[in-house]
Amino acid sequence: MNNMKNILTLCLALFSGLLTAQTNVRAWYAQGQVWIVWKAGFPLPDWYSVYAKPSAFSNTTEALRIGKLHKFEYSCAALKEQVALNATPRIPLPGGGMYQLDTLEALFVFTPHQAGALYFAVAANEETAVIAGQNITDNVVQIQYNPANDPVECHLQASFPSPFAAGFNCFAFMMWSDGRQNQWENRPDFPVTANFAKNGMPHLFFVSAPAGLDTTQLFPMSVWLHGGGGTARQSLPGSRAEINIRPETGILLAHDDNMMGYRGSIPPNLEEPTWHFGWRKNYDPFTPDNIPVDVDTIVNYTQRRYLWIDSWLIRRFNVDPNRIQLYGHSMGSAGATALAKCYPDHYASVNIFNNGFGGPDPGTNVTTFGEAAQNFPTNLRNIQGETVRLLNLFNLTDNCSDSRDLPFLRHWHGKSDDNGTMRWDAYVVGNYRKADSLGIGIQHMWSERGHGVDTGPDYNDHWVNGLSAASQTVLDNVAYNEARFRSNQSFPAFFNHQWDAQNNDPGTGMLGINNGDGDNWGAWGGWHRWDTETLLDTPQEWAVDAWLESDAVFDNDNCPHDSLTASLAIRKPQQFKLQPGTGNSCYAYVTDLNTGNIISSGGFFVPDDLAVVHNVTVYRKDIRKIRIHVLPATSTSEPNNEASLLVFPNPASSQLQLRYQASRNEPVLLRISRVDGASEERILEAQPGENLWTLNTQDFASGWYILSVQGAAGIVTQKVLIRH
Repeated sequence: MNNMKNILTLCLALFSGLLTAQTNVRAWYAQGQVWIVWKAGFPLPDWYSVYAKPSAFSNTTEALRIGKLHKFEYSCAALKEQVALNATPRIPLPGGGMYQLDTLEALFVFTPHQAGALYFAVAANEETAVIAGQNITDNVVQIQYNPANDPVECHLQASFPSPFAAGFNCFAFMMWSDGRQNQWENRPDFPVTANFAKNGMPHLFFVSAPAGLDTTQLFPMSVWLHGGGGTARQSLPGSRAEINIRPETGILLAHDDNMMGYRGSIPPNLEEPTWHFGWRKNYDPFTPDNIPVDVDTIVNYTQRRYLWIDSWLIRRFNVDPNRIQLYGHSMGSAGATALAKCYPDHYASVNIFNNGFGGPDPGTNVTTFGEAAQNFPTNLRNIQGETVRLLNLFNLTDNCSDSRDLPFLRHWHGKSDDNGTMRWDAYVVGNYRKADSLGIGIQHMWSERGHGVDTGPDYNDHWVNGLSAASQTVLDNVAYNEARFRSNQSFPAFFNHQWDAQNNDPGTGMLGINNGDGDNWGAWGGWHRWDTETLLDTPQEWAVDAWLESDAVFDNDNCPHDSLTASLAIRKPQQFKLQPGTGNSCYAYVTDLNTGNIISSGGFFVPDDLAVVHNVTVYRKDIRKIRIHVLPATSTSEPNNEASLLVFPNPASSQLQLRYQASRNEPVLLRISRVDGASEERILEAQPGENLWTLNTQDFASGWYILSVQGAAGIVTQKVLIRH
């Protein structure tokens, strides 16, 4: 907030003594929105209100107020703070090209929902007079409405090389919100991203790219959310070298979450954050002490804005919609967690730093969210159709969407973090333990670190021991994740790490290290790796190559154990989908990738549609890479449910027993053949009344076979494993 106040002081100096009232109000339609520009008066009013009417008017009471902006907003002070002191908005002109506002000009942007013609006027503070030739447009402004062919756009403001690392180009963009009390009143091309009190509010974001990026091909995007009191500029390439924000094959998107507003005559809090989620539907920043009395709904205005910007980048550039990686620190980690939970199919992976999982502390963000104890409802629903509440958003365990699975997620925290609601405590460890038992696909890392992620070369813990590649983990690097994970690909969610005695333990949540409360550092799942290129996901089989890290550049990324045993859940399956609510039998077997030998196998029962395999042992890569196979117990074609085939034991060694059941008494033909198409095949015939066979398999080669029974009821098949 102090930085913004300094910017305001400089802005006031530029305005000083030049003007006494707003003048020269102009407006035009371009690229889906109406751009209203005027020369501001001095001293700068706390706010300007904007009014509209189809005919000319002489008093604001005769027209409809369409917006109200604080001085930081109508002057677009974020540009001055984060781009350059003399930066002013660049906005589109009706016939093409851009108009650059001068230093003395102010701006309001109106998003129409229908075609028409309006006069626009602006009035400072509580003024009501409208004077022709001064604070109202000279002529009526023609407004178009064509979302399909003339959609709302974002607008480039500046480009510059990254100040933190050579070889990166940074681009500052702005967009302006459509604010309405009915959050569902979206344009087809542009969602409602603010309530009416914040209509027309400006938003800044940065897009950065490595020089020479091939934009003719689909490329990934990494999204960074800053912490409380931070800015988007903090997350340009090369900044925060401890977590290596340097894309190699894609772009980096950094959002800004400072909802500026006015809250009274006392020096106002002008940077009220939304926790990268949203704010109360009835929040009014122009009403002093706007504390909610009644229940209010928290609408996800900020999430909507972020998702729309993603869609705009996908539409205008070559961003791969299946390779969007999400990152956040502190408040940004809470926002990233909420985005991942509310829109899990949108993100390929999520990396969060120092999330305390509890949301805002009591007594903070009260005007934005209400008191924490009120836990106001949001406009979202979970998978059971229940209302998602504010405090459901930020933990690891509450479902916040209609999807069962989260994206792949990693979390780092520090046992020396004493930063308010983000501090290390029993609630953080409780989230660790519960998430680890639920198998939702989260890797947990903890260490001796405090709260920050950008404290320079003396930032030192077991995951970051310096700034070189050999002295910090690779897992949090943008470049490591951008090419590996996809939102439309399943992944193995290893879990129940806390039950392997070899793993470290985070303790009970006691703050500090070397206090006998658990291990100072460790990981649950953080050493597990898998090959996303060879992952198999079909209706008949799911398989993945897996190992524990052993050849990392940074030694602490290497697993300190020869093997670890955990459970595995198949998350975000694309084709390997079990029937929900009926109970499913599955088979799993593990092969050595070097020899092809089967290491272990067995059948298991799945009570719902989530395939979970317990007691999976994964080895260091330098010892053994394995392939984990999971198959449904039966794959049948049963016309009119007239026939079924039961096979046991499975896997088999010396013999198989087969039972065929049908609704009619008829001869059938039994065939057993290799899955891989090898020539080995056996055919048995059974007469009416015979439906149980014992098949000697001692001379069968190890591997998978298909059993088929053919009769009048159709062909019934089942896959079976034979091993010796």
